[in-house]
Amino acid sequence: MSMRNEILELEMLFKKMLRTVQNEWQKEGFPKLGRTQYTALEKLHEQGALRLSDLADSIHVTCGAVTGISDKLIEGGFARRVRDTTDRRVIHLEITPLGRELIEQLANKRAELSGLLYGFLTDEEVKQLSSLYRKILTNVEYIQGQLST
Repeated sequence: MSMRNEILELEMLFKKMLRTVQNEWQKEGFPKLGRTQYTALEKLHEQGALRLSDLADSIHVTCGAVTGISDKLIEGGFARRVRDTTDRRVIHLEITPLGRELIEQLANKRAELSGLLYGFLTDEEVKQLSSLYRKILTNVEYIQGQLST
């Protein structure tokens, strides 16, 4: 198989893997939140209230996407918007007690699901895969920087 075809297959396999993981995520008891919403709520749990732009950066989505994510979290009662005490123009998103409770409930399920999905990999394979993902991400970020200048 040519390198071009290998790369196309890699992209297809990666998309299929992400879709499959998302489907398992929904089946295994995470119907209240999508994966990205869970990740955003987890960041708020770990770091406290964040500006939407900072949350977007930390979970690697656009500001437009984080607006939709935050709307869903607020609608579910898992997060709330709060104004900055020093600059009323700045809005932060913070986790609610209900959101904190949900994160704590789902933490064990998430570890269980991750074990099922990735537990067959050896420690060395996990390190290699992480290294490859970091390498690809670094290249993508470099390309984005070049395209935006």
